[in-house]
Amino acid sequence: MQSITAEGLEANCIDIEAVIIQVQAGDKQAYRKILDQYERPMYTYCYYILKNHAETEDAVQEIFIRAFDNLHQYKRQASFSAWLYKVAYHHLVNVKKKRSRWFRMIEQCKERESERQFSQHETLVSELLTYLTAEERHILLLKAVEQYTFEEISEIMGIKSATIRKKYERLRTKLMERTCQKGDNAHGTYVPSK
Repeated sequence: MQSITAEGLEANCIDIEAVIIQVQAGDKQAYRKILDQYERPMYTYCYYILKNHAETEDAVQEIFIRAFDNLHQYKRQASFSAWLYKVAYHHLVNVKKKRSRWFRMIEQCKERESERQFSQHETLVSELLTYLTAEERHILLLKAVEQYTFEEISEIMGIKSATIRKKYERLRTKLMERTCQKGDNAHGTYVPSK
């Protein structure tokens, strides 16, 4: 199955720059095309960071509102997708900062009560993501899921490209070590211990 990234969508679906020009010229209805194209990948990105469907829906809505309100600041120096993810990154950092420890504990209890059963793979991925810091999760998702280059991630997060590259290597090592602790790692495939 081929992974669909925001960049791939941007290149294949619509001329995003033309849509941006329409929106900047006052055609608010044209913004719907941007929503249609980026809403799903943005939801996925936000969910992996927030791990709560209700908060994710709120965050995605707020990100698209902020993007619309600040579209006049978009410069074609970077791809629109990278610019949008930069808006999302900063919003998610703020959301995480605002959460109090008590609130997180309450939400975790609620989620455990109503949590549906995940497949073994989904459970493993979720468990491994808990061993990463918020910054590491952002880097991993932008690189592995959204398939941004280190330079694009650098621009999104405001961190030097070399630093992003080094942090990515460290988090990969961290995940591999954790995976090996959980079970044998055979040819890159997780094999649970019995």
